[in-house]
Amino acid sequence: MPRLIILLGLLAGVLYSLHLLAKDYQAITAASKVIRALFKRDINAQNPTVPKVRWKRILLNDPIQCARYFYCELGREPENIMQRGFHYMLKLEPFEEDMAAFQAFNEAYNYGRLSPEQGSCKKGYPLCPLNAPLLFQIMKYLVRYP
Repeated sequence: MPRLIILLGLLAGVLYSLHLLAKDYQAITAASKVIRALFKRDINAQNPTVPKVRWKRILLNDPIQCARYFYCELGREPENIMQRGFHYMLKLEPFEEDMAAFQAFNEAYNYGRLSPEQGSCKKGYPLCPLNAPLLFQIMKYLVRYP
């Protein structure tokens, strides 16, 4: 019984970290649409109105590495617009206090991108009990339904 309670607590933390990641994604994509509409210029230009990603807070709520596993699998090949949006989040300049956590997610992404064998992300982040398709479905749900 205590193991089940611990597992449920860890999964709640995972869902919360994925929720934070989805909220930051929504804020960034909404801001990019507004910026493009107002200024008619490239979104990659430095603009202080673009929200920042709360990497440190996401990492603190990711005890079993599912958010990092998500980014590792994302590095294998972003297939759709939502996945490319999460990849874009890695290109934004992080806050100073988020730099170490940002590096953890960037390393996970690069690990997935550079590893040639299938299943290498699961070997790199074995604590996450979820598989990649389920993580992508959860993120798709969280992004679609705020």
